Amino acid sequence: MKKNITITIDGKTIETQEGLNLLQVARENGIEIPGLCYHKKLSPTGACRLCVVKVEGERGLVMSCTLTTKDGMKVTAFDDETESNRKHTLEYLLSEHNEEFDDSYEDELRPLLVQYNLDKKENRTIKPIWENIPQVIDDSSPVLTYDSSKCIKCFRCIKACQEVQGKGVLDFADRGISKYIVAGYGEWKESECDGCGECIQLCPTGAIVEKPFRGEFKLKDIDKKVITTCPYCGVGCQTEVMVKDDKIVRIDGFEGVSPNDGRLCVKGRFGYQYANHKKRLTHPLIKRNGKFEKASWDEALDLIATKFNEIKEKYGKLSLAGYSSAKCSNEENYIFQKFIRVAFGNNNIDYCTRLCHASTVTAMLQQFGDGAGSNSIEDFETTDCLFVIGNNIIETHPITATYVKRGKAKGNKIIVVDPRWTPLVKYADIWLQPRLATDVAMLNGLVHIIIKNGWIDEDFIKNRVEDGLKAFDTLKDLTDKYTPEYTEKITGIPAEKLHAAAEMYATAPTAMIATGMGMSQQTVGTNNVFSLINMCLVTGQIGRERAGLNPPRGQNNVQGATYVGASPVNYPGYIPIANDENRKKVAKIWNVAYEDLDANKGLTTIEIMDAAYDEKVKGLYIMGENPIITDPNQNHTIEALEKLDFLVVQDIFETETSYYADVILPARSLFEKDGSVVNSDRRVLRLRKAISEPGEARLDWKITIDIAKRMGFDLGNYNNEEDIWNEIREVAPIFGGITYERIDHEGVQWPCYTLEDPGARTLFLEKFNTPSGKAKIIPVDYQAQSETASEEYPIIMNSGRMLYQYHSSTLSRKSDILNAYANQSYVIMNPNDAKRLGISDGDEVLVVSPRGSLKTHAMVREEVLTGEAFMPWHFHESPVNALTRSEMDPKSKIAPFKYSAVRIEKA
Repeated sequence: MKKNITITIDGKTIETQEGLNLLQVARENGIEIPGLCYHKKLSPTGACRLCVVKVEGERGLVMSCTLTTKDGMKVTAFDDETESNRKHTLEYLLSEHNEEFDDSYEDELRPLLVQYNLDKKENRTIKPIWENIPQVIDDSSPVLTYDSSKCIKCFRCIKACQEVQGKGVLDFADRGISKYIVAGYGEWKESECDGCGECIQLCPTGAIVEKPFRGEFKLKDIDKKVITTCPYCGVGCQTEVMVKDDKIVRIDGFEGVSPNDGRLCVKGRFGYQYANHKKRLTHPLIKRNGKFEKASWDEALDLIATKFNEIKEKYGKLSLAGYSSAKCSNEENYIFQKFIRVAFGNNNIDYCTRLCHASTVTAMLQQFGDGAGSNSIEDFETTDCLFVIGNNIIETHPITATYVKRGKAKGNKIIVVDPRWTPLVKYADIWLQPRLATDVAMLNGLVHIIIKNGWIDEDFIKNRVEDGLKAFDTLKDLTDKYTPEYTEKITGIPAEKLHAAAEMYATAPTAMIATGMGMSQQTVGTNNVFSLINMCLVTGQIGRERAGLNPPRGQNNVQGATYVGASPVNYPGYIPIANDENRKKVAKIWNVAYEDLDANKGLTTIEIMDAAYDEKVKGLYIMGENPIITDPNQNHTIEALEKLDFLVVQDIFETETSYYADVILPARSLFEKDGSVVNSDRRVLRLRKAISEPGEARLDWKITIDIAKRMGFDLGNYNNEEDIWNEIREVAPIFGGITYERIDHEGVQWPCYTLEDPGARTLFLEKFNTPSGKAKIIPVDYQAQSETASEEYPIIMNSGRMLYQYHSSTLSRKSDILNAYANQSYVIMNPNDAKRLGISDGDEVLVVSPRGSLKTHAMVREEVLTGEAFMPWHFHESPVNALTRSEMDPKSKIAPFKYSAVRIEKA
């Protein structure tokens, strides 16, 4: 705790705390000391020398941005001497500065010129020399332009890149007045800059300016700025959307609030072009004689209601199913699941979480009683040790990764476990590179080492684990055989590395785990996470601040969709369908008969598609999902859709899946609606409408309610999204204390049961959510995969995401900017395999599995082990799921996207 103190600035008494930045304290108290190099997110530089003050007891003028507050400090911020000095400094800056201004960026220098009467050149005493200085203009980046003639050498961009984003791409080149910013060692486009735009947002003078739409608008003509949540990954970054003529022209990070404090990645800042894209759906479409034709809303909705009712009457209620969406709001998902349970009369509802973190959630529910991450995103910076397994966090959750990198800069330890090299390896203290699908063996091996060396937390095991030492002994017995040598034989990880990782994690004062889809997307995905949690429990690295287990979510409302009920096994609030008391409560709130709510588990995503293939599901309603790209075994998925009697697809674009639809309904994007989402650390965040919808596109929840009415079911009367949210609060107690008013400025983390409840930064501090209040150890043995490398298919292929594209790419591939960085599929191969097959880097290749084939380009790298390969998902022209299989993890019903036997040959 910082000590409370009193200081005085220009005679004003200020109550503050010891050790704070003096300039920041002054500004927060209404004393606007000038300055261009200081930013509250950066370490002080003192480069511009405009923030000079006098401090009693110190000689001369000192820069306030470099001072910290001390009790009794007396400061003079404004008098003739300080103001004269600032004016003189400004004149020097101006002499080296190109003052051309096109009003496409915020210029912090211009107001100071007016303030010091220097806006008119005749009032200046120093002649301009900037035109005599060698100038550098770098326009090579897809996202920005650098102009050295506007650079005041303030260091803000360099520090933004290093201290905020943790990348360190920018620096100065040359010396004196000729020095300029350089990215890497040459042109911006050749550097490691990934286009996040942090330097743009923090540049004070327009030396680094955003390129897209620059010539199409002026800041003074912006119609409005809207604060909303980024539509991409599960970090939930808060953004400021600038709108001109009902079109998004710029997005900045919104500073001062969690989870991102102004940070954005390249997708969050530049991936908005899809919203205004010319290929957006604008009218309902009905397929007639094999071709889609425009239709009225009444015509389309009447047809849907008639067909669904006919199927239900002819084949029974279980013949209908629905896919909900992580790309829709809490309110929309809630209405959709209500529709399935009331109008369809079953629980056949699922969505993409089944394809990503179903294994993680299944294991966490059994062992912790809750499937959500236990910590806050900010804790990734402060934990003493971070164990990242199966998670390419720098590319998939770039803003969470900024906290990771800041923690590393402070000396925190990082262990990376991944069969493929990922960018976080550059920051790791230890990289464990197991063979694909050997995670259980590796984790059991780590637990063996931890137990053998006495690095367990016996008090935690006794007091917070079910059956305490008895459960521990069962785990010990199972892991006895996983000696470092035995584990190395299975995983390929050297025994000494296993020992080092076990010691680093187990003996850290606090340790957090970030687990990803590399762990979950396997036929043994649930067992993987059981093993991971076992390690967490025997070391006591959970149930404390800055210690726990966290699965960062891949889409901006994966966390929310599940918790508002888009699940075949749970009602909103993760309350099991089999809970009779809750079902009675829900029936009363929904004003339906308790007996009409099915008490049986519904079908999961893959099970729905299998049932369609077997002609048991006859009608399917898909909201915002694209299963032909996202589901495993693409040929099987296509055959299943072709067998349906009736398919409705509700989306913002035509997709690979909508091609097989009978009716396509145009929905609104997240920029065109109000509502809420829940991010990876359980934070409920607001969505706000920024632009108008195209054509006749409608809100998803209104479409669903309208279909229900035409089927003869009343889902309720809602005036707006807030009305729906208030019903969610009633049905799901974990949201009870979270109102729209409370999250108007900043999100609140559930569980939050009452209006007085601040929400939970960390879970399980006192107890777990199991019936006993204690966590469970579930020992599991290593199992080899049913599909293995063979003479015909000698390479095991892994798959996943990349930074510049997003999942099925419906959104991101509509962005020229993102496509400028990455717009071509590839397969990463080890050089040994490439040499053996006669394949060179860049060659077009054919990748074949027992299920299908595709063409792509070879990328020959040592990032993967010999006998393994990796492909990104995002390219519909090279659909990875043409190769994957639909075999399921028996516990979570997830498919093994991370493990497919293939052969690669020259095309």
